[in-house]
Amino acid sequence: MKRHTHLLVAAACTAALTLTACSASDDAVSGAGAGNTGAANDGPAVDGGTLKIGLDRPFAKLDPADGTLTSMPMMVLANALYDPLMVNGDNGAVQPYLAKSFTPNADATVWTLDLHEGVKFGDGKPLDAQAVADHVTRLAKPESKCACAIDAATIGATTVSGPTTLTFTLKAPDAAFPNIFTRSLGYVSEAPAGDSPAVGSGPYTVESVQPGVSVTLTRNPAYWGAKGHADKLVYRVLTDTDSRYQSLRSGDTDLIWTETPGQLKQAAADGLRSATGPGGTTTMVFNTASAPFDDVRVRRAVQYAIDREALEKVVSLDQGAVSDGPIGSRSPYRTAAGYPAHDPAKARDLLAESGHPDLAFDYLVDSRPEGQQRATVIQQMLGEAGIKVTIKPLDAAGLGTAMLQRKFQVIDFPTSMFGDTDTALTNLYLSNSPYNFMSWSDPETSKAIAEGRASTDPAKRAAAYQQAARRIVGEVPMAFLTENTVGFLAGAKVGGLPDLSKRTVLNVSPAPLWVKR
Repeated sequence: MKRHTHLLVAAACTAALTLTACSASDDAVSGAGAGNTGAANDGPAVDGGTLKIGLDRPFAKLDPADGTLTSMPMMVLANALYDPLMVNGDNGAVQPYLAKSFTPNADATVWTLDLHEGVKFGDGKPLDAQAVADHVTRLAKPESKCACAIDAATIGATTVSGPTTLTFTLKAPDAAFPNIFTRSLGYVSEAPAGDSPAVGSGPYTVESVQPGVSVTLTRNPAYWGAKGHADKLVYRVLTDTDSRYQSLRSGDTDLIWTETPGQLKQAAADGLRSATGPGGTTTMVFNTASAPFDDVRVRRAVQYAIDREALEKVVSLDQGAVSDGPIGSRSPYRTAAGYPAHDPAKARDLLAESGHPDLAFDYLVDSRPEGQQRATVIQQMLGEAGIKVTIKPLDAAGLGTAMLQRKFQVIDFPTSMFGDTDTALTNLYLSNSPYNFMSWSDPETSKAIAEGRASTDPAKRAAAYQQAARRIVGEVPMAFLTENTVGFLAGAKVGGLPDLSKRTVLNVSPAPLWVKR
């Protein structure tokens, strides 16, 4: 079994909370499944050639410290350069990859990490326990500017106890601690020298790079696992959604990321293949620190006024599903959160009761076509309940700045964060989290999340998280809209596409993909 195939397939191979490496079946590696089209007849893998990949956003540097590189659409680049310690599998599972095992003590305050032996960075230096400790220390420092520093701050001490063994002593119990090693903290690398890329242990190394424009990678001849199929990978930044799709149709590109329902619906008719899953959620975030959204009745009124089923049909074109809370449809903690049904009359009653019968607010939204369309439909729905919405589109940078600075009344928030329930609940809803964009504080929710995070009993953790989810839905710091299908489209010549239909985080490596001749 090829080691890099763990990035593409999940195996339910965890025993209690001890995470140990295991392999998945060759049938799963072939890409057959409901989450992709046409891959069942790929035939034998083909080595050689160049795989051309279109990226949906620019990158500033090739370093795991850069959150752009470890965003879900960009992990197809990150996974070529850096092996992750842990990977996301089916139904929210997290399993080892570069790690051999990740084991807690009885109360999940001390975790022991064992690595595979013989792993080397692309420059030949050993990737050992000390290298992992150095990587975590580097990204924890403020100068790294890594968003993962908040996760690293939960570690009280790191001790290297052998060439391939180290322990993390945490400041508080955390039964989901391995989850934070699926992205930046887990992409173990040597620090970059000047403008040079950080050095990883992945199946490919950098031949040339133009930050924000393109990067060419070549196969790593000393890779510790099975080699990648393509001789070269050429990535081009193609930020325009339509241009990226047309580049794929014309054959200028072999593989692209898409979140556009129209493209997902059209792909098969255009002879394209797909590898997609429920990796995105759209929500509306309320600024609960300022009137009128400091009043839960106003927030509930907006919640009642939105017809999520209609929104999914009109905007998502039946390519996704409605979202009913912070625990997604593929999460192991899944349960109904009691989301209220569409009721404009109830919305008007709540507004009258709260003293805001003529509610009006500015809605900051994504300037891309999907965001604009979603906002327009919501504007019409809220208008039926007597709510006046002024749509104010912003680009991604402007939207992010407004959110981080809490300079908004209501803001559009499409995100992949809910793919990992443990991390999403902790980062979004605890009052002291920098990602609590709602400025919302609720002791009951915080207590339930803390109890769930600390519990080594999966059933007790699920019960605690479900309690938190019901509270979040009832208090409405954000309104949940749709769960969206996202992922990759590929040309007919691309083989080895993975089945992502059960994934909550679409973590894909290009190494097992090939170009047919």
